[in-house]
Amino acid sequence: GKTSLAHQFVEGKFVECYEPTVESTYSKMLVVGKDEFQLQLVDTSGQDEYTILPHSFVIGIHGYVLVYSVTSLRSFQVVKTLHNKLYESRGKTRMPVVLVGNKADLSLQSREVKTDEGKKLAESWGAIFLESSAKESQVTQGIFMKIIEEIDRVDNSYGRSTRCHLM
Repeated sequence: GKTSLAHQFVEGKFVECYEPTVESTYSKMLVVGKDEFQLQLVDTSGQDEYTILPHSFVIGIHGYVLVYSVTSLRSFQVVKTLHNKLYESRGKTRMPVVLVGNKADLSLQSREVKTDEGKKLAESWGAIFLESSAKESQVTQGIFMKIIEEIDRVDNSYGRSTRCHLM
């Protein structure tokens, strides 16, 4: 899901098949209003609750897009744990986060995580919540616009730096 969203955002296409991600970095220019931002996206491997987060996940990162599949309760649980670990690693400071429920295009029968559950979790974090479909390119651009807005809201740094590092 994360890799599909990154490909859709950076290249404007949905990739059906790809090798499992170890860690990939993508770069893309994004214009918000009159400002240009050079985004550096770090697409991490699928994490689980037993993963120890390297410092590269915390140091120099301006914002986080945490993605789960609406068809996987397990991925929803993992994203909660990952958020907690990031929060602890950053010294419990506020951090810009957009929580994304991906695969929103799939049927209601295949859903394991309801929209309201995602909204409630994001609210508890003080984060933005969006549902998307990398396959149908739903909300893909909006995710990255929202994280820039969140970075500004949390850090009041909009306009001071034009390089954004996202994970």
